[in-house]
Amino acid sequence: MTKLLVFPHSHFCEKARWALDYKGTPYKAQAVIPGLHLKTIPKIAPGSSVPVLIHDNGDIVQGSSEIIDYLDIHYPDNPLTPSSEAGRDACQQIERTMDEALGVNIRCILYSALLNYPDFIRQCFTHAMPFYKKPFFRPIAPVLRKKIYQVYVGSPEKVARAKMIFDAAMHDMAKRIEGKPYLVGDSFSRADLSAAAMLSLLTLPPEHPFPWGQIPDPDATAFCEHYRDHPVSQWVNRIYREHRWPINVK
Repeated sequence: MTKLLVFPHSHFCEKARWALDYKGTPYKAQAVIPGLHLKTIPKIAPGSSVPVLIHDNGDIVQGSSEIIDYLDIHYPDNPLTPSSEAGRDACQQIERTMDEALGVNIRCILYSALLNYPDFIRQCFTHAMPFYKKPFFRPIAPVLRKKIYQVYVGSPEKVARAKMIFDAAMHDMAKRIEGKPYLVGDSFSRADLSAAAMLSLLTLPPEHPFPWGQIPDPDATAFCEHYRDHPVSQWVNRIYREHRWPINVK
């Protein structure tokens, strides 16, 4: 069985998971233990990041964009990358921009608030993990919290910059989608999938496979609520309703 190594709540992992589901490719999503993944993942792939696709034919692909590339080559049905050179270039440019301006910055913003809630963070990382693995998370949680803050948050000043960049990106994307159902051309593509996955942490669409429940922090809730009626948030929710195919539960 093909495996996808993930952090269950990660929007970058959701991007890869959505691509697999959209392609109808059988796989099993496997949550990895954070912190310990710094040793286990490099034994499989070049770096320590997830997602990592371990195909049942032995191929190993690391990174959400790289996984989409791989799937479009090996599973050409339901293509996510346009066939034209102009369409491919446009999709990949938007994808890179949205991964950085939206995905990286919303991660910074939300972690800055939610790291103060250890039970919520534990749920994020250990959801769907076998019960016998979950106890490994508790003793590393304090060290992990510090490491996440250092790597993804950094400082209040960095969070403030992230909010400015994020808001500008939302404004830019609103202009991109004005009067259009999709970001590139007239059909759903990897550009739409990537942007919607990056913003799934903002809108928490019900089609998302992670059971978010109630966000515990008032600042994080207020941040998301600020964008609730934003045209991009409405677009994200529509993309999820119309294109997030049935979730793989194997």
